[in-house]
Amino acid sequence: MKLCRKTEHFLDSLDSVVDFSFLSFVFHSKTNKRLLIPADLAGVRSFIQEQQVETRIIGGYESWAHSWPWQVSLQFVNMPACGGAIISPQWVVSAAHCFKRYNKASFWTVLAGKHDLENPHEPGQQVSVGVSMIISHRGYNTRTKENDVSLLKLQKPLVFNQFIRPIDIWMSPLSPSRKCTITGWGSTQENGPRVQRLQEVNVTILPPEVCNQYYLGRMRPSMFCAGRDRGGVDACQGDSGGPLACFTGSRFELAGLVSWGIGCGRARRPGVYTKLQQNVEWMSDILFYSEESDRCGKQQSSSCKTAHGLAALLVSKNEKVSVVNVKESCPFFWPWQVSLQSNGRHYCSGALIHRHWVITAQHCNVRAKDDVVVLGVHDLQFSSSQTIPVDEVINLPQDGSFPAKSDLSLLRLSVPARISSDVCPVCVPDEDEELDDSWSCVTTGWGATKATGNLQTGYSFLVPLCGTSLMCCREKWGGLIEDSHICSHPAGSASCMGDSGAPLLCQKHGTYFLFGVVTWGSRWCGANKPAIFSKIAVYDPWISEVTEDV
Repeated sequence: MKLCRKTEHFLDSLDSVVDFSFLSFVFHSKTNKRLLIPADLAGVRSFIQEQQVETRIIGGYESWAHSWPWQVSLQFVNMPACGGAIISPQWVVSAAHCFKRYNKASFWTVLAGKHDLENPHEPGQQVSVGVSMIISHRGYNTRTKENDVSLLKLQKPLVFNQFIRPIDIWMSPLSPSRKCTITGWGSTQENGPRVQRLQEVNVTILPPEVCNQYYLGRMRPSMFCAGRDRGGVDACQGDSGGPLACFTGSRFELAGLVSWGIGCGRARRPGVYTKLQQNVEWMSDILFYSEESDRCGKQQSSSCKTAHGLAALLVSKNEKVSVVNVKESCPFFWPWQVSLQSNGRHYCSGALIHRHWVITAQHCNVRAKDDVVVLGVHDLQFSSSQTIPVDEVINLPQDGSFPAKSDLSLLRLSVPARISSDVCPVCVPDEDEELDDSWSCVTTGWGATKATGNLQTGYSFLVPLCGTSLMCCREKWGGLIEDSHICSHPAGSASCMGDSGAPLLCQKHGTYFLFGVVTWGSRWCGANKPAIFSKIAVYDPWISEVTEDV
């Protein structure tokens, strides 16, 4: 499972400004899910080589300029690092091992429409696009190299032309002896320098048993190998994540990605590639839900203004708490907000972070099989669009301290939530994302509409919040405050809001991220004791570990 973040999540789709009228839809026979296929462009080469220059990639030659229009260069801090392939206007596929150490999307850019990496003025229509999200396969194993594949979402969609085009995924069995082509800007000899102009080489798909023999049983179902028994043709350093494309008779399709090997071009050591056909269901999930939902972390009501119909608990400059405009918030303005209910009664809030998972406070004591998650609801007195039983509750381990240093639970839903305009996940921040003054934050839930903390459960509401430094927070709470906490004004506490498990939502550039979950605070809404939230980013490794099987 991959969460919307950083970058994750995940259900953030191709932007609505893109004209998809040229796309056809191919259904994967096993999953019955759609993959976006630009039918008239995918895998079609726009330039045919007139000559081949004999110095390049291991055993290959320089490509005719712009003849592989789906090939991209992945640049880490403006330096070429890996290759990749365009599969839709806003998605690129590459190898997961490229991002093993540096997986923050903001460090990466994609160069499309390039042939000569060192010539900024070459003919063509080169484009440099930032990466907004990196989604690596949860089954990627750094030791065995299984499922070595990542999807990169671009900050803006590409415009397809003769220099920039996508490529389809190869869906047929890869028969041994088939000739395919690998491309890249990697070294032309083992441990040699990388090249500036795109190279290509033809390789032969080898039988699985031969690959396994050469690599002493290290091959996995998600891999295949290609090359020659005697060596001499191969990808090399710098080609990682680049495409292995096979010709169907009318167009090329993407069968694999450069993954690993021993040396470059050695005899009986062919290159090993990620078999994309094996990962098509995972890719299909991401692209399908991206197409269905453009709403991860986005408020859903465009016509209802925040200032109208909103129950806002505001804090004045003299830190006096007052309730203004005590009305409901805009209906379905917070589509990740969920109500946890037992026997039809609301008792806690939570946030949808994936269609299979909800996060809330551990002290809510959610009961698996007995309690339900209610999604897509605004007024608790009326039925919701979705009510899903809690299948499993996984609590973050605690050290027995009181108050608890960590107070989180993950709830696995018995069936996945249906993503719609009223229901979609919130994004999860990077582990190293800092909450500074550039963020604006709110907390939402059903509960107190009075500063006394009296409950008036019914309509959802929000509380605008500003952060409080840990140093200031420790002055108020002493040694109870840990680095795993976020402090805010007391108005955000569960006792003031009357709603445990409520999310701390922080917004930048129009997208909300889940930074915290209400943990504890003062009994009163006064300004002397800040409210405490569990800091989600600190527990990102635990969240990833628990949810990785989905």
